Amino acid sequence: MSREKKRQSTFLLEEQEEENLETSVSTSQENIIIENVTDDMPIEPMAFLQGLHSGNLMQFSQQSVLREMMLQDIKTQINSLPKLENHNNGDYHFGMVLEEPPKSHWMFSMPLNKLYIRMNKTFNIDVKFKTKMPIQPLNLRAFLCFVKDVSGPVLRCQNHLSTDPIKGNQSMRENLLRCENPNTSYCGTSEGKSIAERYSVLVPLNMSRSSHESGGFVRQTLAFSFACQNSCFGRKETCLVFCLENTNRDILGQQVLYLKICTCPKRDRNQDERHLESNKNKLFFDASEEEELDASSAKKKCRRTMKNEVKDENESNDSSDVHPVPADWEVSRAIDGDYRLVIKFSNKDLLLRSIEGIIEKTAVAMIRNPQNLKLRQQTNHLMNLKKYALKLS
Repeated sequence: MSREKKRQSTFLLEEQEEENLETSVSTSQENIIIENVTDDMPIEPMAFLQGLHSGNLMQFSQQSVLREMMLQDIKTQINSLPKLENHNNGDYHFGMVLEEPPKSHWMFSMPLNKLYIRMNKTFNIDVKFKTKMPIQPLNLRAFLCFVKDVSGPVLRCQNHLSTDPIKGNQSMRENLLRCENPNTSYCGTSEGKSIAERYSVLVPLNMSRSSHESGGFVRQTLAFSFACQNSCFGRKETCLVFCLENTNRDILGQQVLYLKICTCPKRDRNQDERHLESNKNKLFFDASEEEELDASSAKKKCRRTMKNEVKDENESNDSSDVHPVPADWEVSRAIDGDYRLVIKFSNKDLLLRSIEGIIEKTAVAMIRNPQNLKLRQQTNHLMNLKKYALKLS
C-alpha cells in the first residue's frame, strides 16, 4: 500500500508540473499577441494621452476599447464608402506633390486644391512617403469620387466608351482613370460603391527609389490621364482620391485632390478663383457688419450699466458687483468660423495647467475621431505651445 500511495503522489506531482508548464506557455503566448497588437497600433493619438499628467483621465479598459476600435477602423476602410479627408493613420507621412510646369495643358489652383485638365492629357504627380521599419510592400490606389455623393460610382459615358481604341483590356477600357505605369492594375466594377469594389487603379510603389530630400523619404513620379469629362456625368463636382495601402489592403494614408476635366482649364480655374474671392469678401463684410452691430449694442449696454451703477450708488452706499473684462483679454470668432481666446495668467503654473487641460480634451476628441486632420493639427500646436510655455522664465 505504501508503494501504491507513493506512485499516486508521484503521478499527481507530474500532472501539476505539466499544468504549470501549459499555463506559462499560454501566458507567454498571450503576452506575445498583446505586444504585436500594440506594435501594429497607430500610437500617435494615444501618445498624447500617455504624456499627460492626469492619472484618472481614462481607465485602461477604456483605452483598450478605443485601441481596438481604431485598429478595426483601419482594417475596414477598404470595404467602406470613401471619406473625403486627408489622413496618415499609418504614420508614413504620406502626401502627393503636384508641381505645375510652365505652358502646360493643365492648371492647378492652390487656394482651391483643384486640378483643371483636358481629357486624354497626362499630368505628373509625385507620391511621397517615409520609409518605416519593418519595411513592407506598399501600393497606391487612385479613384474618382463625386464630392456630394460618395456612394455614386463615377462611370464613363457611352459616347466616349464606344470610340475608345483600347479593345483587349476590358477593365482598363471601362475605367475613367488611366495610369502610364506599366505595372498598373485596373480594379473594380460598374456596380462597386466601396473603395475595394469601385473602379480604381492600383500601382505598386518602388521602395528602393530614393528622394533628394532627407529623413528617409521615398518619392516616385506617376502619370495619370482621364478618358471622360465632367460634362459627361452632368458636370458634377469630382475629386481624385489617393490611398496608400499595404499588401493586406489596409489604408495607411489618404490624400484628396479636387478635379475638373474640361476643355478650357485656364478659363475655368480663373472663374472658380474669382468666385472664391468674391465669397471671401462677402464673408468678410458680413463679419464686419456683425462686429459693428455687436460693438454698437455693447456700447448701449455699457451706457445702461453705467446709469444703473450711478443710480445704485445714489440709492445705497453698497459697492457694485459688476467688474469689467480686462482690456487685454479677448474672446472672438474668426472669419473662417474658428474661435480665438486671449487670456493672461498671474503665474506660470496656472498657465501650464490650463494648457494641459485643453490638451486633454483635444486628445480625447482626436482618439474618438482619429481621421480629423484639424484636430490632429490643433493638438500638435497645443503640444508645441506647452513646450514654449515651459521655457518661459
